[in-house]
Amino acid sequence: MLAFVTDTTVDLARSAARFGEGLFETIRIQAGSPRWITLHHDRLAAGCGALGLEAPPPLAELRASVAPLCEGLAFGALRLLAVDGRLMAWAEPLEPEAPRPRTRTLGLAHTVQRAAGSFGTRFKTLSYLDNRLLHREALARRLDAVVAANTAGRLTDTAHATLAVVLGDRLLTPPAAEGALPGIGRRILLEAGLLEEARLTWADLDRAEGVALLNALRGLSPVGHLEGLGPLDPAHPLLIRAAEVLEAALG
Repeated sequence: MLAFVTDTTVDLARSAARFGEGLFETIRIQAGSPRWITLHHDRLAAGCGALGLEAPPPLAELRASVAPLCEGLAFGALRLLAVDGRLMAWAEPLEPEAPRPRTRTLGLAHTVQRAAGSFGTRFKTLSYLDNRLLHREALARRLDAVVAANTAGRLTDTAHATLAVVLGDRLLTPPAAEGALPGIGRRILLEAGLLEEARLTWADLDRAEGVALLNALRGLSPVGHLEGLGPLDPAHPLLIRAAEVLEAALG
C-alpha cells in the first residue's frame, strides 16, 4: 500500500517522477471538507492498478489522514500525488468562483492531438506535457481553453476540463474511448442521466445551442464564445440544470 505522507520532497535523481511514472488527483475543498473524494479515490485506485503501483490507502483511512489538511479552508484544493511508493498530500487555499461564473472562450487546439485509448487519456498521470502545451496554446491565443481533437479529428477535452455540448435536447460529451479523460464532474452527470457520450467534431459545435467546461475543482463553466464560430447562450436550461446537479452532489 502507498505510504501516506505530507512531506512533498522528491529526489528527482532517483524518482520515477522524472519519467512521468506516477499519478495525481486534485480534489475540491469546500467548508473544510474534501468533496467527491470517493470518486477521486476510485480513479486513483484504478490508475494505480493499471500502472502497477501500490494501492492507495483505504478510503476511510485516506479521509482521516487528509482531514487536518483541509480543516479551516473555506475553499481550496487538496493535492494527492502517487509516486515512489508514497501518496504525498498537501492543500492550498483558492479564491472561490463568483456566484455566477464568468463565461469562457474556447478554440480548437492546433498543437496537440490525443491518442484514443492511451494510458495518459485514461488517468491523471505525471506525464502531463500535452496538457501543459494545451494550456500554453490557449494563453498564446488569448483564450480560456482549447479543446484537443484525437488522431481521427474528433473532439476529446481541454487541458483541465471535460467538454459538454448542447445539441437539440441532449447534453453530450466525447466518449472516454475517443481519448477524453474520465472526469469526476463528467461521471456525476453521466450517472445522473443528464449527460450522454457521443462522437463530436468542431463542426458540430457550429450548431450547438450551448457549451460548457466541467472541472471537479471549479464545477461547470459556460462557454460564451467559440473562436471562429461566434457567441453562445451561457444560460441554456440544460447547462443550468447540469450546474444544479453538480452543486447538489457537493452535499
